[in-house]
Amino acid sequence: MPQIADRAWRVQIRVISALVRRETRVHFGEYRLGYLWAVIEPAAHLGALLLLFIYILHRRIPVPGDPKLFFLTGLVPWFICYKPAGYLTSAVASNRPLLQLPPVKPLDVMISRVILEATTYFLVAILFFGALYVGGVENALPRNPLAIAESLPLLIALGAGVGLINAVIYAIFPQWSFLFGMIFGPLYLLSGLFFLVDEVPPPYRDYLLYNPVLHLMMWFRTGFYASYPSAYLDRSYGAWCAIGALVIGLGLFRIATRKLLEPK
Repeated sequence: MPQIADRAWRVQIRVISALVRRETRVHFGEYRLGYLWAVIEPAAHLGALLLLFIYILHRRIPVPGDPKLFFLTGLVPWFICYKPAGYLTSAVASNRPLLQLPPVKPLDVMISRVILEATTYFLVAILFFGALYVGGVENALPRNPLAIAESLPLLIALGAGVGLINAVIYAIFPQWSFLFGMIFGPLYLLSGLFFLVDEVPPPYRDYLLYNPVLHLMMWFRTGFYASYPSAYLDRSYGAWCAIGALVIGLGLFRIATRKLLEPK
């Protein structure tokens, strides 16, 4: 029995590895130029935020230091959470022919996409923070790496959980992929990416604190700012929301596997 279980794990690891390579080619294209989009997109967001808040509105960032670092410490956790959530939505539908092969399971496809997105934007984060540090922004080197190591897996778990739930809803209601962007998109403006929740007056602050992405983003930022305001940071709430979303997503995905595999 242990040998059978070990063989099954080895097969699954090989399958997931092959799927990651396949998803990489499909997602970024056959040419290396496709990989640049993973850098261009967050760079465009960073440039837009700098242009709007610093050069047009002439606002100061709410913490001391370089504005590029402040915005980047918001964009990185946002992309690491949001990208898997959206990318998993049509994962099964896009790989239905591949799922006819006995070794390939629907969950393998989901895992491969989570690995690809999380790894891609983790490497992009290293590139951006490294560039800031080389450019003279000393705070771009994390002061508390443990806070980053704790928050990143939870951001990935939250994104994966939401993505699994999305995949189930998409199998029943194909228009969901469009609606998800409309529903989840406003969280970009409500997750503390360019503001401190401490400065928001009640009762609006109380509403914002229901957003787990906001807590995980604050948690991530404490890795870079020694005096980052964290009076309203609830690590337990952020962690339980991430774990809860993943557990619910896995449960729904398992229950709805047959529905997910139905031909459209």
